[in-house]
Amino acid sequence: MTWRLLAAPGAAPAIGPVLAAVHGLADNAGTWQALAARLRPAGYRCYAADAPWRGDAGRSPADWTTSSTGPAEWLGSALTELPEPADVLVGHSFGANVVLDHLAAHPQPPVRAAVLLAPLVRPSGRAPRPDLLARTRAAIGQVVADGLRARLGERAGRVGDDVVAAMARKALRQIPDGAADVVLDRLLATPRPTLARIATPTLVLAGHDDQRLAGVRPDSLAVMPAAQVRVHAHYGHFCHITQAAEVAAECAGFLDHVVPAAAPAGPTMEVPV
Repeated sequence: MTWRLLAAPGAAPAIGPVLAAVHGLADNAGTWQALAARLRPAGYRCYAADAPWRGDAGRSPADWTTSSTGPAEWLGSALTELPEPADVLVGHSFGANVVLDHLAAHPQPPVRAAVLLAPLVRPSGRAPRPDLLARTRAAIGQVVADGLRARLGERAGRVGDDVVAAMARKALRQIPDGAADVVLDRLLATPRPTLARIATPTLVLAGHDDQRLAGVRPDSLAVMPAAQVRVHAHYGHFCHITQAAEVAAECAGFLDHVVPAAAPAGPTMEVPV
């Protein structure tokens, strides 16, 4: 696998904290372009890679859910190949849960901060419903269609609904059998006591009406001692694309406090007063 630095062609590299971004199910590294472009002026460098759970009909969930190569283990190994150490982990949807599992598996914080966008969270005290697997399968289809429309942006309005539906069906065919079981497993794994061990400052962003896979509430992940959960009425499941400017501003405001930029290297000059 290869990490890509998301930077504008010919632009000078940003000097500041390093972000490693993990996409969701049936997505890819390109999903982070809009957010990375808006964080770059604030000095953040964003790396992204195509994870094993990207849309690929030739792969099975068994390829990335075994005990030795589960999603969190994949992330831990992938981070060792990052060109420079990560200061911040950012995850979206299923990728946010992978980040969560990675943090929970390390007693000592492996990074200085984390950002979770639309994670899959089962609110505390809410028992699983018997039809949850079927609902999860349907929700995955809705999420794929939502992601397609988010990436199309304004072009979605100029493309016929039948064309968008056909594109969504084609994208769905790329999702391997068993994906719903894996997503449901991560959903049922929250909340859990091990999350209380995560001391990493964590920002959680979600939409109030984002019920595609699981709705995040203000008290979601309250067991995490250093987590801030912010739920906005107008954020969608792909808020890092559709509300990229707002999400970038929230991320920068949070990270500027918990991951201050390093002081510039080199000699300093004293100015007489």
